[in-house]
Amino acid sequence: MIYQEQDVLRLARRWNNAKRSYLLVDPLQAKHVPVGPSAALAMMRSLGDLLLQEAGDAGLLIGFAETATAISGAAALCFGNDLQYLQTTRESCSSFRMLEFREEHSHAVTQQIASAPLEGLQTRRIIMIDDEISTGRTIENVIAVLRREFPALQETEFVIGSVICRLSEERRRALSEQGIRFVSLVPVADRDFESAVSEMDAVPPVMAERSDMPYSMYQAAHPLPAFRTGTDTGTMRTALDRFTEECGSYLREQLPETGRILVLGTEECMLPAIMAGQYLEEHCPGLSVFTHATTRSPIGICGAADYPCPNGVQLASFYEAERVNYLYNIRDYDAVAVVTDSTDDAQCRLAMQFLAGAFSQHCCTFYLIRG
Repeated sequence: MIYQEQDVLRLARRWNNAKRSYLLVDPLQAKHVPVGPSAALAMMRSLGDLLLQEAGDAGLLIGFAETATAISGAAALCFGNDLQYLQTTRESCSSFRMLEFREEHSHAVTQQIASAPLEGLQTRRIIMIDDEISTGRTIENVIAVLRREFPALQETEFVIGSVICRLSEERRRALSEQGIRFVSLVPVADRDFESAVSEMDAVPPVMAERSDMPYSMYQAAHPLPAFRTGTDTGTMRTALDRFTEECGSYLREQLPETGRILVLGTEECMLPAIMAGQYLEEHCPGLSVFTHATTRSPIGICGAADYPCPNGVQLASFYEAERVNYLYNIRDYDAVAVVTDSTDDAQCRLAMQFLAGAFSQHCCTFYLIRG
């Protein structure tokens, strides 16, 4: 499928970020804007198919947290079963050796990548996927870290996949000399987004109120893949299929035959929610299914026409007590099903209370699925 700029780009104002005041929001990405799961996966697989053509012999695919975790995972599944897959993370993985790098323009600068999948790796190409490439500085940072730690990667070509790429030809040539090549669904001419968002009259999301509205909790028997510490696509495909079948079957038994359903991911855990949503689309034709996710990214709220976040709230994180999360585009649903990989019982309970409060005027039926 061919995508145009108007399909994948909306402009929003970041809140309280002095490094970059704007955010490019992709309405098909299933992060900030609710979207049909099949429509989201179609875009992600389009990038995967393109990368398969351009770098089909790659030995490793790395996805960037948090917004590109679903894109990279879905793209990896377009390859055969032997491709190694790994996503960067901001979560604690204390039992694994992790390398740090910086995403300089982000609200959360420090990211980590597990070292084990790179130790002894022999491959001509490594693919990295981010949702949007603007300057390429994050890419330079992480590749510099990897080449310093793993000298065998000095001659390895890095193919960078993205939905949107705004790099100038001059910048592309400079990075090409470092063995870095870019592949994107939609090249976008760079322009002054900073000035455009400075005219937007946005306000910060406020904290949602807590609600004791009950919810049903389901612990999946089939575990999710080890996205953050590395897996191969064959193992990943089998695990996701089993998880999706199990959770989708559970929700089919619980949900009405008709209505509007939201399947909500949490932070870096996006792809399992999207795939569970697609299962419902395929097996429950009377349901209108939507998916997106909570995020760490603070975005201004604005009611202007075509602005991608006309409403939003702060929430408690499903993962960590001191962390603030955000949820945008709260709408009316007959049920909301949260899919998370959090193992923190107390945080899950707290986050569900804030989520129920955020939806208090929009929904009264909630499910929590833990993988």
